[in-house]
Amino acid sequence: MDKDFIRKDILQKRDDLSVYKIEIKSREIFEELITRPEYIEASNVLIYASVRSEVKTDEIILDALALGKRVFCPKVTDKKNGIMKFIRIYEPENLKEGFYGLREPEITDESEIFDPDLYADELNVRRTDGENTGRTIVIVPGVAFDEKGNRIGYKGGFYDRFLPKVSYADTVALCYKIQIVDEIIPSEYDIPIKSIIHEK
Repeated sequence: MDKDFIRKDILQKRDDLSVYKIEIKSREIFEELITRPEYIEASNVLIYASVRSEVKTDEIILDALALGKRVFCPKVTDKKNGIMKFIRIYEPENLKEGFYGLREPEITDESEIFDPDLYADELNVRRTDGENTGRTIVIVPGVAFDEKGNRIGYKGGFYDRFLPKVSYADTVALCYKIQIVDEIIPSEYDIPIKSIIHEK
């Protein structure tokens, strides 16, 4: 099956989930994520604000903020070339409706923009002295995944362009079990996700 067929099929299955099932499954996924070392030890959490039938991320954002982690959400800055930046937020109210109806932070003169090179340096320094507090986790959205971490996204290519800049980061996809397929044939530009969490 080609990617467009899989994308259409899985999106339909996901959209058919009831609000109740989305809430229950999202809670189970949240409870699993917060037990993972890559989340517990992360000081930087790069995470999208969920929309429509996606696994809910609001509770994760609130939890990360409450734990004092630095939370960054994506902002599309160049739609034509598939470029986004991650902007630090301090509360969910910092998110406004933006590109394609996504909830995004606004960029102002005071905005803190995630610098992949800065946090790579920080991570290396802290690893040398035995600390893990510089760890970065990226919560990656997607439509479908296979067990090898290959992913079908929403066709914008935003994460495939961003992830090579943060190869040191832990990448985690959150999805429902119905989004797992047998096999996805990656292109040369696709970046596999390091771990996947679903409600099963």
